[in-house]
Amino acid sequence: DSILPHVRTDIVDYLKKGRHFSITRLQLDYIKNPAKNLYTRFSAGIFEEMFAGIGGEILFRPFESNYAIGAEIYDVKQRDFKQRFKFRDYQTVTGHINLFYEEPRSKILFKLSGGRYLAEDSGLTFDFSRRFKSGLYMGAFFSLTDISEEEFGEGSFDKGFYFSFPIEIFLNRHSSGRTYLGLKPLTRDGAARLITGYGLWGVTDQNSYNSFIRDIDDIY
Repeated sequence: DSILPHVRTDIVDYLKKGRHFSITRLQLDYIKNPAKNLYTRFSAGIFEEMFAGIGGEILFRPFESNYAIGAEIYDVKQRDFKQRFKFRDYQTVTGHINLFYEEPRSKILFKLSGGRYLAEDSGLTFDFSRRFKSGLYMGAFFSLTDISEEEFGEGSFDKGFYFSFPIEIFLNRHSSGRTYLGLKPLTRDGAARLITGYGLWGVTDQNSYNSFIRDIDDIY
């Protein structure tokens, strides 16, 4: 019953019609460090089960700082329910400005994003998370946009929480892979963000000063 473009609420059709053979992600990334503390990423392909397109991200992150600022923009088109190489009619441009700050004592990462979402609503997303010594990430988020509670539908605004942990806890050897679990009480179209896989904050985090200090005992 969503009156917004159905960028998320058609999830049941995607799950049903794509269960036999589907392509969830087929993405090419070109990541570069063009200047000191500056990182860029250009991406193209199938980003997620519902959208494909082209776009990019830029991030300014000084090595010894607890903060970073970046921006991202994507031109995407909605995929067919079978999740292969056909598309539906809906196309949009989505993008955000992202601010990161890692509080040094609590090790909590605060992220504030502002911009345009997939359903062409605009607003802010506040995300906070913490990485534990084991490699586990835990976090929560909420978003407020320029649509009313009636337009958003049940739930009034977007919110949820997530976990991410290294898969090497299940292996007897080192692996850099991770698995992710996100939970939201409701799936609505408002405040829907594109899932792009490799954000530059995560890509650069292993080589940051804070990560080096945090893991120095393991290195030793």
